[in-house]
Amino acid sequence: MSESAIQSRPSRASIPIAGASADAELACDRARAVLGDWRGRGSIVVFGAGAHTHKILPALLDMADRIAGIADDSPAVHGRSIGPWEVRDPADLIDGSVGGILVSSDVQQATLEARLRPSYGDRLAILTLYRSPDDDGPALPNTGERQIGRTLEEIELGHRARYYWALQHLSEGALVLDAACGNGYGSHILAGGGARVVGMDVCADAIAFAGHYYAGPRISYRIGPVDDGQSLSQAAAEHGPFDAVVSMETMEHLERPDAFVANVRAVLRPGGSFLFSTPNARRMVLEDAPFHRRHFESGEVLRLLRKAEFEQVTWYGQEGMQILRGRNTQQQRYCLYRAVKTDESG
Repeated sequence: MSESAIQSRPSRASIPIAGASADAELACDRARAVLGDWRGRGSIVVFGAGAHTHKILPALLDMADRIAGIADDSPAVHGRSIGPWEVRDPADLIDGSVGGILVSSDVQQATLEARLRPSYGDRLAILTLYRSPDDDGPALPNTGERQIGRTLEEIELGHRARYYWALQHLSEGALVLDAACGNGYGSHILAGGGARVVGMDVCADAIAFAGHYYAGPRISYRIGPVDDGQSLSQAAAEHGPFDAVVSMETMEHLERPDAFVANVRAVLRPGGSFLFSTPNARRMVLEDAPFHRRHFESGEVLRLLRKAEFEQVTWYGQEGMQILRGRNTQQQRYCLYRAVKTDESG
């Protein structure tokens, strides 16, 4: 693969969040309901200064008499204004007059709630906006590695952004394999954008969870490892060659990532795309990720793709919701790639 085949012109990838206005209305309705039901002692601190807090600002203004302020762990946002409130350090804001914390953040609420409880749970109520829609349904353990939210609102925005990015490269009705689909939220996003999706994961509990909470007429789920070749081949034999294989945060877990990349190419139709993400070894320390085997620099990933005879490789960098295209993205926390199978011989 020649260097000219690697597209390097930087550009911003827009993330089309479907139904954003409807989501904002739902979020405000939930915030009004939770704040309206508050019968605890003292006022409420809203935790998290991200996009979701801005989304529910109309509801917070409606209930301003109950809000003590907005707190966030990140010093970078301290001093910023959200409505009439200035974002502050939790230690400076949460005092004896506060009776509860409303979890409203860009991160999955269950994860943040669990993080807050050791510090505040004994004396403060931890309030969340999105309760699980079916408490009797399957549950996944919160290991800190995989997403466990039962609704899209409970999934980290950065994780959702990768699937919205993938949607930009799919045509209406495309047949897509979501390899290592986890709890199924990504398959749900792809199907909602018009794709026909086969979600595959080695974890039977994850597939049961996906089939319960993220099922749909355009989605089928199956159990299987994505790196043994046979499982991918069987899926392709049953459904036909895939227009795209999407696999987010997978390669860092695999013993043979080179075999995985080769097997992906084998199940793609000519012209099909491999769309995937992986942590950037320059930015993420492996010791901080106990479930990962290794992290990759962009050059290593490009060599894997070249070995598998992928062409027209484009890479992107992701930091939070921001996804940028081009060589200048190598310092971003995550790298995303689009590789096209152009050889019609196989």
